[in-house]
Amino acid sequence: MKSIKYLIVALLSVVAFASCNRDESASLALNRTALYFASWDAPMQSVSYVATNTVSVAVGSCSVGWDATVDPISRTIDIKPVGTQEEGMTNDDLSKEGSVVVNALNKEGESTSYYIYIYIADIESIDGDGAEKANCYIVTKPSTSYTFDAMHSPNGSELATAKVKLLWQSNYDVIKNVNLANGKAQFYVLPWEEDNSKVLDTNAVIAAYNSNGEIIWSWHIWIVDESPLLATDTYSNGKTFMRQNLGAFTNSNGTKDEQKILDSYGMYYQWGRKDPFPRPLYFDAAGAYDEDRYNENSTYIKEVYAEQTAQNGTLEYVTKNPMHFITNAACIEEGGDGIGDWLWKGHGDDNLWGDNAKSIYDPCPYGWKVPSASDMSVLQLADAEDNTPLDEARKQYGWHLSDGVSKYFYPACGRRRYNDGLVENMNSKEGVYPSQPQPWEGYYWTTSTTADGKAVALYFDLTTTRTINKFFPSHSARRANGFQIRCVKE
Repeated sequence: MKSIKYLIVALLSVVAFASCNRDESASLALNRTALYFASWDAPMQSVSYVATNTVSVAVGSCSVGWDATVDPISRTIDIKPVGTQEEGMTNDDLSKEGSVVVNALNKEGESTSYYIYIYIADIESIDGDGAEKANCYIVTKPSTSYTFDAMHSPNGSELATAKVKLLWQSNYDVIKNVNLANGKAQFYVLPWEEDNSKVLDTNAVIAAYNSNGEIIWSWHIWIVDESPLLATDTYSNGKTFMRQNLGAFTNSNGTKDEQKILDSYGMYYQWGRKDPFPRPLYFDAAGAYDEDRYNENSTYIKEVYAEQTAQNGTLEYVTKNPMHFITNAACIEEGGDGIGDWLWKGHGDDNLWGDNAKSIYDPCPYGWKVPSASDMSVLQLADAEDNTPLDEARKQYGWHLSDGVSKYFYPACGRRRYNDGLVENMNSKEGVYPSQPQPWEGYYWTTSTTADGKAVALYFDLTTTRTINKFFPSHSARRANGFQIRCVKE
């Protein structure tokens, strides 16, 4: 028995020795994984690294037109564009996109490789001189590196940002290589066609993380071929509105083209929240399917629907979880004690979106805000549409609204339902002709609130005949709904 005990002890000692002396892979922590240079004669840039279980770090390969060296003393990889070195070639013959492969070697001679992506690209700041901060930034150019301040929220409050990351984008290969560099979030918008003339319209969200890996803020990146700021309308009350919804790529203006109808859908917003929720997959919102979205690894991701609790029905929670649509099924009308707010009962906040001044949680770009009910009160149904046959009017997926002088098309994008978060864009009243659900309903948030804890939205609904259409410029709605936004100029 004693000999067996000694054998077990001996075996355990061998296992312990082996585990303490097992081979460990070399690893590098790079402070950046992408560098952007304005031209082929731009100055050198450096990537710093922290090495673990590593005896040497060396450049394995480097794209043509760049030079890369490792400085083991300062622990940096120094990279410089040098252009062509071959006779008969010019820099125009070189690719403006490349990479440096860095190899880390452990004491066993095993190598681990890391990539640093390098670009010759226009570099543009999308928050102006730094004072033009917002929760949404508009991007219009391909083959361009964009930067914005990732260390402050829109009101200038400091953020303890340790890294930034692409949370999602609606097309998997438009935004690449999101990095934090000198307090700036930096990302690259790829060319979409060989002639670099078109970027596929895309919505995306970039998030800032603290050193604990928690999201502390996030920004909506609105990539569109033509800036919405160039197409605006000034209503008869003197207010200037965008011609398209927040996050939309166009205004279909009553066309029956299905792609243009879908492209007229903007993002959906729960009242008082800054972060967008995606449009439907199909122009008619069939099946309530969401548009495809992809993370930084080009992996398909799904929306998160979270039923409201005391823990997640808070401003702190939704800031940390910008992809979580908070559902609320506890309304008074349904036997509960809630009022349809995504905030937990007793925590409602009428000031999340400013009625008179833009708030820190406003989702519109710099210089624009969510309109108040007063801003939109000038609108009414356009009389000219009464002459349109009913079946033809339905195919428009929207309605022209009038300010008494001109008319403006508002797409009927429906809503994300407060109780389950799914997209609904149809009127399905039983016993009403036609029996099958028909589009469409339009819901547009305002900043205004009601005394009973709800919020005010512009609402219209084509039911059957013109005589029973609904139109309310100030419709009371549950704040947990996801509605569209048509931004107004500050």
